[in-house]
Parts: sequence; C-alpha cells; structure tokens
Amino acid sequence: MDKFETEIYLRYKQIIQSSVALAPKECMPETRHVHMAYLLDRYDVFCFDGYGTLYNRDRFVYPGAMDWFQSLRRAGKILRLVTNAASDVDGVLARAAEKRGFDFSTEETISSGSLLPKLVEQLRSGVATNAAAGIVNETAGGTSSKPLELREAYYIGRESGRNVLKACGITAVAMDAEPAEPIVAISSAKDTPETYARAVKILQKSGAILLVLNSDAWAPKAPDENGETEREPVSGALSERLRRDSMCDANGGVGCETYYLGKPFPQIWERVKASLPVGSRVLMIGDTLGTDVYGAKIAGFDSALVVGRNVPAAELEADEMALGIRPDYYLEP
Repeated sequence: MDKFETEIYLRYKQIIQSSVALAPKECMPETRHVHMAYLLDRYDVFCFDGYGTLYNRDRFVYPGAMDWFQSLRRAGKILRLVTNAASDVDGVLARAAEKRGFDFSTEETISSGSLLPKLVEQLRSGVATNAAAGIVNETAGGTSSKPLELREAYYIGRESGRNVLKACGITAVAMDAEPAEPIVAISSAKDTPETYARAVKILQKSGAILLVLNSDAWAPKAPDENGETEREPVSGALSERLRRDSMCDANGGVGCETYYLGKPFPQIWERVKASLPVGSRVLMIGDTLGTDVYGAKIAGFDSALVVGRNVPAAELEADEMALGIRPDYYLEP
C-alpha cells in the first residue's frame, strides 16, 4: 500500500473514532478463506461494493462475481449495492450495474453521492454538524454555524457527477471561474494542473469548504490482457492533497473544513440499516480494507474481502497490520 494511501485511511479511522461514540467490531479477527456457498445460509443480507468487487470500467465483470450474484438472487437474499461512486444519481448507477448483468434496483442502490442532499440541507440551515464525518451530531460538541447559500461549487470529477450537485440545487461553475462561496466538490480525480491550482486558491479562503463526494483513496483498474491489475490514486487522494495544500494563514493553518461522504463513515451505514429488516444478519463484500472492511466494522456488520484487486495478495498482511484492519472472511471467486 502506498504510504500516502495508508495515511489517508488511518486519518479516516481517527476521524471516526474521535468524532462519533461507536463500538466497532473487533478489527483484527481470525479470518478464513471461503466460497460463497459457505456464506449463503449464514447471512440474510449481502451488501456489495461495485467497482473493484463486481465490475470495473467498460462493462468489465470480475470472474466469479456473476455467479455470486445469481446464487444470492436464486436464494432470495436481500441485496444492496453500497458504493462510493458519486459519478451520478442512484438510479443511473443502478442502470449502469444492470448493463453489466447485475440487476440492482434504484431502491437497492445506496451511493455516497445520495447522502449529499441531507448534508446540503444541514449546511444551508446552519445545523450543528460534525464536519469531518459529514454527520449531524449535536451531542458531540457541535456548534451552530452560519447558514450557507450553497448554490454554486467548484467541481472536479466526471461530467455526469454534476447531476449529483444539480439534484441538490447546486450549479457547478465553469472551470475558470469561482463560486460565490468558497466551496469545492470532488467526485473523482479528473483534475488538471490548472483546475487543481484554482481549487487550492478557493480552499485557502476563510470559511472554505471541501465536499468529498467519494472517499476512496485508491482504486484498481480493470485487469490488462495478461490479467495484471494496476491501482491508481482517485478522489480521496486528490481531496487529501487539496486539504493539505489549503492550509494557510487565512484558516489558521488548519486548512479548509472538510466533509466526507460514503464508506467508511457512519452516515452511509445508517442509510443501509434503515433499508433493512430489523435483526438482519448482514455481510459486506468489498475490495478495500480502509472503506469496505473498516466501514462494515463500524456498522456492526461482518465483512468479506476480495483479495488481489485493491489489496494485492503479496501486500495483504502488511496492509492489514498497517491499518489495524482485517476482514472476517477472504472471499474466493
């Protein structure tokens, strides 16, 4: 794992543990290698990460993923797509998964971007918030803040991600312009030297806010013709660079106020729980220790890691020790 990636996920852990009174499950359990057949009767609900777990770009589907999905559908299990993708609204993300053969409904799809409307409502009303985790937490030392207009933002990400902002009544300004209030939103690492410099300029202003719509720090590319998988820094890494570079005299050297949406932060898990029958036995299946596995522990869910995509097998033990995170299972194709 890249040193910068490790720092980001350790920071996420620190934010969660210091900001919210939670009692997560043991993060270093004994882990066994299993196939889906072993898990089938042990859980009522199966939550899946999307990219890197079931599929990747250009309709690439990972070996074994469709077999998992179809076996769970046949067994009548409750399924959820729990994704940090903020490249469009939930209905569009569900249809994109369906085009790859995974027929998640809009109701079964819960994305980090879908959490933005609630956060925007809070910021516009000046409700006390836990800025780091993007959660209302009035009993955890939050104080009233000045209500924001939040009608414009400087946006870096895929073009379709503007729909996530639009759903909240936010316009993404032109790339050579600045919003009326110093607000930057990130959904993917689509920056250029020019857009990065402008984002830093905006975030160095007093009262600046950074909205991290996708907290993933690193992500795997689809395997090449030789089956080799490369990994690359994505929106979480870009956002952390911006946060660090925003530190200046105007904000007392602490940087812009940052709001994170999606895994591993608690808000998305509360959304998942609210959609499930009470008392459900839930398993989260993903490819990333710092978001999928740790997030599941925060939610009180068991977790299964698919190794060899966002966590190379050769780096697995070192990465687990560095983060202090281990899944309940390693899921085999």
